[in-house]
Amino acid sequence: MYGVEPSHRAEPAEPAHEGRTHGTDEPPAPAVELSPGRVRTVFFGLMLTLLLAALDQTIVATALPKIVGELHGLGHMSWVVTAYLLASTVGLPIYGKLGDLFGRKPVFQFAIVTFVMGSALAGWSHSMNELIVFRAVQGIGGGGLMIGVQAIMADIVPPRRRGRYMGLISAAFGLASVAGPPLGGCFTDHTSWRWCFYVNVPFGLITLLVIASVLKLPKPTARPRLDVLGALLLVAISTCLVLLTSWGGTRYAWRSDVVVGLGAGALAATVLLLVVERFAVDPIIPLWLFRDRVFTICGLVGAVVGVALFGAATYLPTFLQMVDGASATRSGLLTLPMTGGVVVASIISGQLISRTGHYKPYPVLGCALAAVGTWLLSRLDAGTPRAVYSGWMALLGVGIGLCLPVLVLAVQNTVRPADLGTGTSANNYFRQIGGSLGAAVFGTLFAHRLAARLAARLPHPARLPDPDSITPQLVHALPAPLRDGYVRAYAEAMPRIYLYLVPVLVSGFLLALLLKERTPVTQNGPATGAQSLIPEARSGIGAGVPVCGTVQHSDGTTVARAALTLIDASGRQIGRGATGEDGRYALSTPGNGSYVLIAAAGGHQPQAVSVTVGERPVDLDVVLGGAGRLAGAVLTADGTPVRDAIVTLTDVRGEVVASTRSGREGGYVLTELIAGEYTLAASAPAFRPAALPVSVQAARETRQDVELAGGAVLRGTVRAPGGRPVEEARVTLLDAAGNVVDSVTTGTDGVFRFVDLAAGSYTVIAAGYPPVATVLQVAGGGRTERDLQLGHED
Repeated sequence: MYGVEPSHRAEPAEPAHEGRTHGTDEPPAPAVELSPGRVRTVFFGLMLTLLLAALDQTIVATALPKIVGELHGLGHMSWVVTAYLLASTVGLPIYGKLGDLFGRKPVFQFAIVTFVMGSALAGWSHSMNELIVFRAVQGIGGGGLMIGVQAIMADIVPPRRRGRYMGLISAAFGLASVAGPPLGGCFTDHTSWRWCFYVNVPFGLITLLVIASVLKLPKPTARPRLDVLGALLLVAISTCLVLLTSWGGTRYAWRSDVVVGLGAGALAATVLLLVVERFAVDPIIPLWLFRDRVFTICGLVGAVVGVALFGAATYLPTFLQMVDGASATRSGLLTLPMTGGVVVASIISGQLISRTGHYKPYPVLGCALAAVGTWLLSRLDAGTPRAVYSGWMALLGVGIGLCLPVLVLAVQNTVRPADLGTGTSANNYFRQIGGSLGAAVFGTLFAHRLAARLAARLPHPARLPDPDSITPQLVHALPAPLRDGYVRAYAEAMPRIYLYLVPVLVSGFLLALLLKERTPVTQNGPATGAQSLIPEARSGIGAGVPVCGTVQHSDGTTVARAALTLIDASGRQIGRGATGEDGRYALSTPGNGSYVLIAAAGGHQPQAVSVTVGERPVDLDVVLGGAGRLAGAVLTADGTPVRDAIVTLTDVRGEVVASTRSGREGGYVLTELIAGEYTLAASAPAFRPAALPVSVQAARETRQDVELAGGAVLRGTVRAPGGRPVEEARVTLLDAAGNVVDSVTTGTDGVFRFVDLAAGSYTVIAAGYPPVATVLQVAGGGRTERDLQLGHED
């Protein structure tokens, strides 16, 4: 991909954007800067839609028995959940790509309208078939809402400040995922199950009004080219996987023809998708994204987090209802420690990421805490105190919350602005699919374990209800021996499922350790993204393969406003540019070949790096040497510090490079210095100036103290013979060679004063009357008092 000469201090990063270049015909239009008030208003509307979309994944779980009873559709009950999950999952990557191609605002508005219409129609439904169809419509809109929220925030908030918003978004997603069942139970118990859907209508319309009136986003200028075949294959893959995870082990056995056929269909569609995306002009999911380690690891960790989140949200309420006898609403309230952990950890980690710019520690710590939390929950039994298992749930929630905001933020920070929606949607897609697959697998394990425990706990001659129709209400209505047997079987079977989650989360911990941290940059989305920074090549060739990266110091901090020049093998300039405030740059090359990238910045040693460009974009970080420091102290001969001394550094041309004042202890520091030879000078009142040569080393601190000799002071009064002070007498000081050192005129008090004198012999001449000359000796650093007597009477 690219080469760096060993003699250069360049540290090339891993290729961030490998693959076929596309969408570079025209740079993206500049983004409209939103005021902080508008950003907050837009964020409020986005959070509202995200809550609604995430809630609708789980809100109907506790309302299903009532819905089935009214609409008479027991055989189609699972489709009420599956239709929404399938439609929203299928739409995730497609919405992301549509936003990149046609602009995020119109695509997001379409998703809101679709979601509101689907919600209103689902609440109006009079049959199960109608409800299932309208739930699918609702899911089509819901998928666009979940992706649109994160992609729009990436457009209007710079990455360095995006962490706090992503923390709140992740907190809302975690809260909605866990709070959906109890909220659905509350609507069902106190109003009607139809309000699980009607509640979305007013809030959706409010959001639509806010987005239409406040949000201003640029429209892509490039001609959109939708990968229709890739989208259809992705729909086929998603459909097969969602149905496989929904039906496997429940409606159909895992080895049934239906489930095996769904798995084979998903595999075949995946192979075809890889082939199609390899040759697509503008692929729905660019394959080069998977060559970026950050993107791949975030996708895998996201799938792990999805397994933990969906698994916990699914099984904990069931345990509390079966074993503790809690109602649907109360079981949801009992999971508040986990919900609180997710919310608090998401918000705090988001704030810390915005302040520090570092995000790698949070998924590492999060997976570790989640693994410990699931291990502790695996020890649940019927006698575990509520305070104890609440602490375990809180620990699991904190672990999940530490991971959620990081994954999307890391992906958005590594992909090109032109692929922001695609990268965001792909990461969410993997989390959704991972959660579905994990929940299905662990659901099957739980079913087998529960069947074994029921067989061991319940008396065989007893007439038992159909295991597929067991509900908490039915269990607690059974005779005492059967009820106790069911409760003990659940108490023994369900917690052990969490033990299976531990190795999954440990694998997430190990993957998070491999995550490469790229400091979030400070530019605002596509406004100043890599593509918009690429200058036209001076050779007359249009924009080609970009070379992108960061100019930084050896400690990883970035260098702003560094000048960059790209030349070819003949020394001809190919392109030039400058880094932004975040230290990032992007230059365009004509195409394949070897080039030299020259980077320079004030206070740094220039750097030249060779780079080889192929067919794919190159990500190359350049480390600038220099930034030397000169430090020391200004002292007297006996070591006493001199405060407020002026310290000046000049180069070989006599130009002042830097200056400062010494501190209370006489210390001074001059930073951002290019290595080389300088002259260091220091001066202070009552001291003789001093200058000395100094050699500043690159990328290190040079120590140099400056010694100042105290200047002598000569003071006296010109007096007439009667002792009266003489005004306006001219007093001149000559050195031993007869040179004039200084000359002053006395005031009304007749006082004269000469300062900063070197030790030696001087002649003082007072004029105004017949001149009087006096020879005296001045001691270095001392104070000499001498009055001058004029030569005649007044």
